[in-house]
Amino acid sequence: MGIYEYDDHMKKLIYQFKGCRDYELKDAFVAPFKKELKMRFRDFFLVRLPSYEGDDIERGFNHVEEIFKCLKLPFINCLYKTKKYKQSARNFEERQEISKVIVIKNGEKLMGKKILIVDDISTTGASLKTAVNLIRQFNPKEMKILVVAKRVL
Repeated sequence: MGIYEYDDHMKKLIYQFKGCRDYELKDAFVAPFKKELKMRFRDFFLVRLPSYEGDDIERGFNHVEEIFKCLKLPFINCLYKTKKYKQSARNFEERQEISKVIVIKNGEKLMGKKILIVDDISTTGASLKTAVNLIRQFNPKEMKILVVAKRVL
């Protein structure tokens, strides 16, 4: 499920938050819908799609985590990138290679739980498919996806 369409306006806004480190924008994306989203996903644990750890350190925050913190749902941090892999600079075929870069650690924490996979942008869905496949191995009770912005074909 995507909250917004990934259009030029949303692309600029997310870049300003993430790329320009405009931290104050963190509540511009999900917070306006937090009441409805908290009700819909009240028993879920959040699993965020990973950024490269070095990018989070350089930025000073994980952008996905900051966007979704307003839901006050617990995070399970179990997905990691093994290397820097910027998807926006790659074509469709190259983006599918993300499955070789994302790994899961401590997946047993997902067993029997309702999992909400969260991310900022979905264009090809390759990262989300990778996450679903990795998480599925640990038999969650239920799994859903929520992204800030989704590309509409």
